[in-house]
Amino acid sequence: SPHVYSSANFQVRGEAESIIDEFIAAWNSGARNGVFEAEKFQVDVTLSPIPRYDLVNLEHYAQSAIQFSRGCPFTCEFCDIIELYGRVPRTKTTEQILGELEALYQFGFRGAVCFVDDNLVGNKKELRKLLPLVQKWQEQRGYPFEFSTQATVNLGDDPDLLTLMSETNFVFVFFGIESPDPQTLISTKKKQNAIRSMPQSIANVHAAGMFVTAGIIVGFDGERGPVADGIIDFGRSASIAVILVGLLLALPNTQLHRRLAREGRLHPNAELSPDGDQSTCGLNFETKRPRREVLTDYITVLDAIYTPEAFFSRLREQCRAVKRPKLKTRIAPGVSIRIVGKIIGVLWRMTTEDSRVRSEFWYTIFDCARKNIVNLKYAVALSAVYFDLAPLGSTFSNQMKRQIELLDLGQWQPLSRELRSAAEPSKTAMIAIG
Repeated sequence: SPHVYSSANFQVRGEAESIIDEFIAAWNSGARNGVFEAEKFQVDVTLSPIPRYDLVNLEHYAQSAIQFSRGCPFTCEFCDIIELYGRVPRTKTTEQILGELEALYQFGFRGAVCFVDDNLVGNKKELRKLLPLVQKWQEQRGYPFEFSTQATVNLGDDPDLLTLMSETNFVFVFFGIESPDPQTLISTKKKQNAIRSMPQSIANVHAAGMFVTAGIIVGFDGERGPVADGIIDFGRSASIAVILVGLLLALPNTQLHRRLAREGRLHPNAELSPDGDQSTCGLNFETKRPRREVLTDYITVLDAIYTPEAFFSRLREQCRAVKRPKLKTRIAPGVSIRIVGKIIGVLWRMTTEDSRVRSEFWYTIFDCARKNIVNLKYAVALSAVYFDLAPLGSTFSNQMKRQIELLDLGQWQPLSRELRSAAEPSKTAMIAIG
């Protein structure tokens, strides 16, 4: 949405590799305005440099990041990834990835590293070439990193790739589930989820040794009546502890945004919001179902999945289901001390929480210790996520209840002119980089 930032002195649009030098050269030459735009989908990621890890204090980070590919082969209507990066995933070389991992390792980082690809399995052919080399690199150094990533659910249908990822020490995989209803998925062009049994695919990932986390969206046109019970039941039956739930947001320059614009359903200020948070600022369009009904479903899901009983019940089932591989790991003493300190902190906080949380947590810890002790540290780590999810869920729920009150009073309206003004950038000198 470059027009939103029309008052910016500079606009630097697109992938940085092909235009950042041009912008910096212009700045150094004295230019104080201009537009620099990369040609879409053309950046050669094999030329991307190793990140300057030496410029940050890695002790301040619980997780580091690395990127292998850009782009996704699928056509989900609501997604902007294919608009930003294209449908033909471009990948770095194996030498680049190993070089980035080695740089992180040499700077002393140990622990969680996220492959921030929007779909790591978008180019399976290249991924299959990469993983054996990363696995060998990990093994030689005592598996210093535990990987997480995002992928599509079809990963669960590929036992060879699951084995490769597990042996490389991938621990967490995020799936955009969006909806458990096949017809809703088809309506939003996410057929890759609709044509398979998602619970079975998730069970396959768990059996291969990786924890699944999931995203759910409420508000699709294809929803037929109340959807809350189906979402709640899916999370429980699939044994997914961490479920992130949002309202559908028509992101600019997506198929969904263009369709809603043609249908005259976009709100006047659809591209502006005070904080851009789809959990509370979604549904920036006229919904097919009554808005009140959509919000009620959203509230019902939030109020149900983040109760201590529901969250820790799913976590217990997940810790039983995930079969971690036996890897010869080696942890540096300093890292070990930090991990122990964090675990003690979580144990103390859980013990001092209210009785519902305390009892569910300790039940989960003892259950994991008895039935799958290998996952004990992950049980503690995922329990800590509850400290974020529960209050966030409560906050979002209360905000949506207030919106329903305004709807009932006939006082709710889309983002107001006042909010639009507050969201617009100031007229002072600025650079918009995106």
